Amino acid sequence: MLCLRNIKNMIKLNYFNDAPIITPDDDKFGIDSFAQALSHSIREIESPIGATIALNGPWGSGKSSAVNLIRHHLESDLENGSLQIIDFKCWWFRGEEALTLAFLQELNATLTKNLSDKAKELIPKLSKTLLQAGPVVGPAINLATGGIFGALTSGSMDFTKRFFPEGDNIEKLFQQLSKALDQQEKRFLVLIDDIDRLTPNEALLVFRLVKSVGRLPNVMYLLVFDRELAEKAVAEKYPSEGPHFLEKIIQASFELPLPSRDDLNFAALTQIESLCGPPKDNDQLRRFMNLFYDIISPYLITPRDLTRLANSLAISWPPVANEVDPADFVSLEILRLFEPLLFKAIRTNKERLCGTRSSYGKREDPEKEIQVFLDVLPEKNRQQARISLMRLFPRLENVGYSSSYIEQWEAQRRVCTTKHFDTYFRMTIGDETISINEIDELISKAGDKEFVKDKFYSAVKSIRKNGRSQVPLILDELNVHASIIDKDNFQSLITAIFEIADDIYRDEDSERGGFSIGNNYLRIHWLIRKLTFDRCNLDERSTIFMAACKNAQIGWLIDFASSSIDDHYPREGKEPEPPEKCLINKECVPELRQHSIEIIEHSAADGKLINHPQLPYILFRWQEFLGDKKDRVKEWTNEQLNSDVSVSILARAFTSESWSQGIGMFGLGDRVAIRNVKASVGSLDSIVDITEFRNRLEAIESNAEFDENLKEFVTVFLDAWRKQESGKE
Repeated sequence: MLCLRNIKNMIKLNYFNDAPIITPDDDKFGIDSFAQALSHSIREIESPIGATIALNGPWGSGKSSAVNLIRHHLESDLENGSLQIIDFKCWWFRGEEALTLAFLQELNATLTKNLSDKAKELIPKLSKTLLQAGPVVGPAINLATGGIFGALTSGSMDFTKRFFPEGDNIEKLFQQLSKALDQQEKRFLVLIDDIDRLTPNEALLVFRLVKSVGRLPNVMYLLVFDRELAEKAVAEKYPSEGPHFLEKIIQASFELPLPSRDDLNFAALTQIESLCGPPKDNDQLRRFMNLFYDIISPYLITPRDLTRLANSLAISWPPVANEVDPADFVSLEILRLFEPLLFKAIRTNKERLCGTRSSYGKREDPEKEIQVFLDVLPEKNRQQARISLMRLFPRLENVGYSSSYIEQWEAQRRVCTTKHFDTYFRMTIGDETISINEIDELISKAGDKEFVKDKFYSAVKSIRKNGRSQVPLILDELNVHASIIDKDNFQSLITAIFEIADDIYRDEDSERGGFSIGNNYLRIHWLIRKLTFDRCNLDERSTIFMAACKNAQIGWLIDFASSSIDDHYPREGKEPEPPEKCLINKECVPELRQHSIEIIEHSAADGKLINHPQLPYILFRWQEFLGDKKDRVKEWTNEQLNSDVSVSILARAFTSESWSQGIGMFGLGDRVAIRNVKASVGSLDSIVDITEFRNRLEAIESNAEFDENLKEFVTVFLDAWRKQESGKE
């Protein structure tokens, strides 16, 4: 097998413009040995009389390249005058009349230069007689033309008369021309390439012209076409003839040998490397080669297949370079070009393909999942498609992958992840991911606190189509790439995040529903654990986190402190965490608790606490941290009841909402979710005088002069509270 790593020198291939090669030095697919043999056969034909050789091959197999190489190997014969080539480019002409006239004119222009003056008149005479009698193209033709490329018009009859003067009958003219050519030492090779570019009727006309006019001494023909297409055209026009029609015209037929699989693979890998770059490491190389041999290589049969792939990659790769996995991307390009039905099915079934199979409840049957995609394909294509699908989408393998694999696949930016799937189909990264260049920059500058802060502040202002900011994307990417972040940068990175955690927290960034529950605080928790739990011992973690907490913002500080304290002093019914799963040492807990209390007290004193988005959570944790001195919390909240504005803010803080939607256990489920508002008053009496709070709320409700926006917080809260009291909610 080839190894992309060992390809050092780029081969200069004529792929992008699809131009046929000219000399043996350009041959990368073993065509030249075939061309040498065929040119030798042409040279050795004794006394040819319209000898006709066919060069067959499918579209894109390199037939024109073979013709050029044959011409190259006949160069000595051309130079010494023993051979002359008549190159008839049949696809330049459209219509049977134009083709017939052009063919005869080409013969006349070349042959008459080598005939005596008397014999020079024979071809025009023979041509006119044939054309007017109609034995070549069917019915009689009223030919008139102003030139090879001119339109056929009745006003050009003078040209016809000059070119085709009156003369003898066909048989006599043909005998005279044959005698004149037989006396020539020079031989003529008529090259007719690209016959399969013509319409079926035009292609059949070329064959009839060769059969009717071409049986001349010292004249040979090399006809180049796709035999399968030609026989199909003959079968449609002459059902009873079938392949015998061509056998009556062609004496020898040769199939152009297809390139060897090794040559094609080498050329393809070289071209892919030149466009997409080499693999970054051995793991990427190994996976690329697996996909290459299982998905890419089987579709590359001819040199033109390589051209199609190279031209496609030249356009589609640059916009997503480094944003996708190269092996996945090239594999999907192959499917887009050669298996479009499968490609379309993949593009429209992201949820069926991404991630891993469920490990709970009813397990999916991978065979049934694969069959959904195979059903759109012909039977002969299904086995190859099955392999392609399983290589690209592990979910379809009969293997159970844990959810931890998703993180690895996301780091590789593979198509099998929901996060990166769409990038493969729209030639640009979407707003649900960030570019690899941004990730690399953030990782390399993780030790620069100000850079990290600026990056997150910019991200929180960048709102995506789904209403969420880019902060979750950055935290998720740092989590995925945590293993390559320099350990020396942990302190600076974690400190920077602690110092801005509240500023980058948005309710809109939270995931809700099913198993997608999380907010930016939780994402920070996941990140700091991923960074430190595998690479730092407990003492190292304690040092990093305690230093970061010194200037941490209050909401995040209380959240972190609660988790750290719960590790060692869990709630009733739970066991303490083992040391390897604790955030900080047990000895650090008193210091962290006291620091948290001081930060809350300071925020309460300067009036900032009342406006904090996590006010209820902070108040309950404050109470827990204070222990026996928990009445201090109630003192503060009762002070807030003296202000109508503060009362309104408290009402808003303790109003929560949820969304419910019927799933239709015994019928159709709900189409929409219903918003439910709840007054969180269950434990409220532990942190506020609830009777006084209710009185103050009702007073504001009846105050017609109070600010309407603030009053709405009160009325919504009271309405929910009253419904709960009445049992309606």
